[in-house]
Amino acid sequence: YSTNMGLTQIWKTSMAMTNTARATSLKYDSNEWARIWKEKLVEHKWDLETSLLFGSQYEDSNSGIQYTQGAIDYISQYGNQFSLTIATKTADDFLDDMSNYLDPRYNQSNATIFFCNTAVYNWLHKLGGYFKNNLEISSNFRSDLALTGKKKVFGVDISTFSTPYGDMNVARNIHLDGTNIKMIGINMKNCAWRPLVGNGINRDTSVYVGVQTLENSGVDRRVDLILTEGGMEWQMAQSHAVWT
Repeated sequence: YSTNMGLTQIWKTSMAMTNTARATSLKYDSNEWARIWKEKLVEHKWDLETSLLFGSQYEDSNSGIQYTQGAIDYISQYGNQFSLTIATKTADDFLDDMSNYLDPRYNQSNATIFFCNTAVYNWLHKLGGYFKNNLEISSNFRSDLALTGKKKVFGVDISTFSTPYGDMNVARNIHLDGTNIKMIGINMKNCAWRPLVGNGINRDTSVYVGVQTLENSGVDRRVDLILTEGGMEWQMAQSHAVWT
């Protein structure tokens, strides 16, 4: 489905097992079907996140298959771009980036989530609290980049860093490990997940049980399907940023 804001995409993850395997009780896990089902749910969400980070908006003219636009592709084309080389980047340099990015005229820090790879996550913690917590610096000591707290949002660990330009809410994202993307800042008010919904049909993530069974196909196995159809809507490119 196409709109002037982008394209929707379909993700499918199937789960199949013979009835013989389903009926077999193993020594270390009595229900192999249930164990693999949990992994399939994780796999489906992993595929979704991969597309929503790295996907490029595209429609194959031959097959008609559509791909939604991911955060990195959108921000790299239209948003703020900065460099971040841990070996040479200083706290002052990073605060200059924050000054340019978190401009109160169009971007507020409390609506922005920063997703970073493991190396940058560790680097921020070293800059913003490691030395104070471990070296017992006086409470009168002031730091322009300080770790002030941690919380969970929808099960995701969020570290809060206080800066002169407002609080940074930082989440480690292992999807970024091994890529050339060090960190992305996304203003959550200016993006939205748009599942395809219309005419009483909701194509957001759904589980279809028994797509194929012995009873309806004559094949001695069971096949279930996890299916999602949706896409990302991005707005106000100046409120998003990427560090490479």
